[in-house]
Amino acid sequence: MSASTATDPVPAPVAAAGSWRPGLLVVLVVGVLAAALVRGFLVESYHVPSAAQAPTLEPGDRVLVLKTDRRAEAGDLALVEDDGALRVLPSTEVAGAGTDVVGTLVWRFWPLDRLGPVTSAGAAS
Repeated sequence: MSASTATDPVPAPVAAAGSWRPGLLVVLVVGVLAAALVRGFLVESYHVPSAAQAPTLEPGDRVLVLKTDRRAEAGDLALVEDDGALRVLPSTEVAGAGTDVVGTLVWRFWPLDRLGPVTSAGAAS
């Protein structure tokens, strides 16, 4: 007698032990946590709302604030928190302001035609 044609002597490949979705979910959660940690402790973007530091910064500029550097040296612009409001001050005004320094402004990334490092040289005092 011959074997039935309905049975296959080679077992079918075993399906993966689970779905790819739990792996993707783990990657997404880790990515979101990493982004939150970077934004919370290292670098944050800041939108300049006024022309207080013109011509160095103009309304609408977007800059990166390095949060690990809380001491403003000569030529730096610092983001400070004063009574719950964020303001940009040159390094010469930070010491006398009695405010908490959030970080220093390091890079302008918007508008693209003004892309580059940020220094207070040429800022109006």
